[in-house]
Formats: sequence, C-alpha cells, structure tokens
Amino acid sequence: MYLFYDEGGSIKYSCEAPYPIEGLTKQGKFTALYLDDSTNRHIIDDYANYTVIDGDPVYTPIPDSVKLPYLQESKIEEINIACNKDILNGFDSDVLGEYHHYKSDMEWQANFSEKANLLSLDSSITSVEWPTDGVMVEHTREQFIQLLMEKGSFISGKLSRYFAFKTQIMSETNLEVIKNITW
Repeated sequence: MYLFYDEGGSIKYSCEAPYPIEGLTKQGKFTALYLDDSTNRHIIDDYANYTVIDGDPVYTPIPDSVKLPYLQESKIEEINIACNKDILNGFDSDVLGEYHHYKSDMEWQANFSEKANLLSLDSSITSVEWPTDGVMVEHTREQFIQLLMEKGSFISGKLSRYFAFKTQIMSETNLEVIKNITW
C-alpha cells in the first residue's frame, strides 16, 4: 500500500499497489510512501519512500509528521505488551509476614475474584487456603482481604503507569524522545 502526502506532511490518500513504485502514475507534488502490511504499518526508519518527479521515482526522506502517528501507535503497543506481561507475571506480598509470590495471570485473577465474592457473601469464612510459591498456604480472612487489596493496587499501579506513558507518547512530537521511552 502507498500513502501519498503533501509537502507539509499531511496524508492525502492511499492506494493499493505492488512495490516498487513503477507503474504508479505521476502524482504531482505528492510523496508516495510504501507500507509493507506484514510489518503492521510500523514505519520508523527504513521504508522505501519516493517522490514522482517527471514520471520517475526519486528517493526522498520521510517527514517526521508522517512517521509520527505510526511510531506513536507502535510505541503504545510496545508499552501495552510490557504492562500486560508485568501484570501476568504476578506480584509479591508480605501479607503473611514474609514475602511470597502470587500469580496474577487471567486464570488467577478470576480465582481471586471468585474468592473475594465468597468472602463478601459468607462472613463465617475465617481462613483461605491459597497457593503461593507453588504450595498451598493458609491465610486468615484479614490476611486474604489485605492480599486482595494489594493485588488490586498492583494492577491499578501498572495500568496507571501504562496510561501515563500513553498520554506522554500521544502528546510528544519528537521521534527520538518517543523511541527512547521504555517501560
């Protein structure tokens, strides 16, 4: 696919056409940017970019204004993947008096929610057996409620960090600054 943009970097239209640009008609002063769909439209540095001058393709640099939305999209996706990975890797808590690791993948988030519902429905539950570090460990009702709170804070903290990065990326116009943002 080719995107055509003007001298100011505003995208004017796109068309499906095979690479290279031969066969495309002269497009006036528009620049043609070839996008390889297999790359999920992530254009950052090394795409073939041509302006048609007198019917011949001439290499021209891609303006930052054209790269920006694709770089922002790519960086947000990278940050989202890192955020999800952090959440799914679990969290540590010292609710038992020393640190233990608790799973928080999708299955365990559902298990936590189910147990939280049971605790809220039945005040007679005084303890909860829950896996940590690969073994079942008894938690008092209060310890487990505290663990639920910590899990919620853990996930909320990761999501807050993600949305702060997303806001920063969307408001940034300097490509190098965006490229250097890391989780």
